[in-house]
Amino acid sequence: MNKYFTFSLLNVLLVSLAARVVAFYFFADTNLVNEWYILVNNLNLKGVLGLYVVAGEHLAVPNIAEEYEVVLPSVFMPPLYAYFIYLIKYFFANITNYINVIIFFQILLSTFTVYIFFKIINLTENYKTSWLCSLIFSLIPINIYAAVQISSISIQIFLLVCFFYILRIYSIKKILSLKNLYFFSLLSGLLILLRGEFILFYFMTIIYFFYFYEKKIRLFFISIIIMSLIISPYLIRNYNNFETLVITKSFGFNLLKGNNPEFKVEGNLSFIQNNYNRESLTIETNNLYEINLDDFYKETAIKFIKQNPEEYLKNYFLKIFSFTFIDLTSSNEKYYNLTHIVPKIILSIFSLLGGIIMLRKKNFFQYLSIYYFSNIFFFSIFFILPRYSLIMLPIQILLSLEFVKFLQRKFFY
Repeated sequence: MNKYFTFSLLNVLLVSLAARVVAFYFFADTNLVNEWYILVNNLNLKGVLGLYVVAGEHLAVPNIAEEYEVVLPSVFMPPLYAYFIYLIKYFFANITNYINVIIFFQILLSTFTVYIFFKIINLTENYKTSWLCSLIFSLIPINIYAAVQISSISIQIFLLVCFFYILRIYSIKKILSLKNLYFFSLLSGLLILLRGEFILFYFMTIIYFFYFYEKKIRLFFISIIIMSLIISPYLIRNYNNFETLVITKSFGFNLLKGNNPEFKVEGNLSFIQNNYNRESLTIETNNLYEINLDDFYKETAIKFIKQNPEEYLKNYFLKIFSFTFIDLTSSNEKYYNLTHIVPKIILSIFSLLGGIIMLRKKNFFQYLSIYYFSNIFFFSIFFILPRYSLIMLPIQILLSLEFVKFLQRKFFY
């Protein structure tokens, strides 16, 4: 890598950093008023990672507990981001505005993610291509915006890009060192603790690479052991509290939010709030309250789906379209900003076509295509938010690049 290219990459990283600093000034979250705020404060005040406070024999409400109130342990949201916020608050709350510190760390992490993404592409592509793709990745508006919000998305994208980087090295060298296997499994455990559903994609990944791509059963089991060690403290905590091994328990809530008589692609929280008085459900407010409440939501959603199969299928394919291309029914006016919509549609078309082409080839990009389409089909079971497609941004750019290369081979060489 000569000095000119090194200087160019440095410029990309500086531009990426500058864009996020500007976004911090204009768009950053200034208040932590959401589920994370409740979880972190209850952990700080009561020593319990809990969302619900007991308000009656059959009622618990999401709230910050008073000294005399009982907090129920929660498994509604995976724990990693809550502990990330908690640690920053613990070390910085008495020094400065800890929310700004959270966003500062996310900005740095988001910028470093651009560098790792460059490294993925540069393993096989020339410097100019790697530089251009990294610049596009860094300047996608929603990617910049996410870095300055109180959201786990920036951390998730960072971990996912590192995850793909190790897999790309393995796909090229056909050898996975013990060090890389350890980091791959560590990243997998952290991603599961950040987004519970990632456990499905983790197993899909190790089946693909350690069985289908190359039969390396030893690596398969070593990775599972290391990953299990990473998540085991949280699993043990959940078993002690809920008498079951569970990473997260929001399946029923999310299923009902996206499948109900007042359907919206982005989910309809108001339908749940307006139609189900939690106290009237007579669910006992013990440690299993959250588990039993989610089971009720799941049963209600499944009942609706069974009674309305045609409507469910119609809505399911509408959600697939919204994830893949554009949500035509979004209630958020900012969603239709051209700086968001234009790059989203272009990348969606190119990555879709690239993914279809790459499905025929047994390589890293076939895996990315399977991963990409699996995410679309999985999340469309529930509801679709812009951040779901943002998580797929690194894959979309990589598959789009493969489509462009296909066009070059087909028409120009």
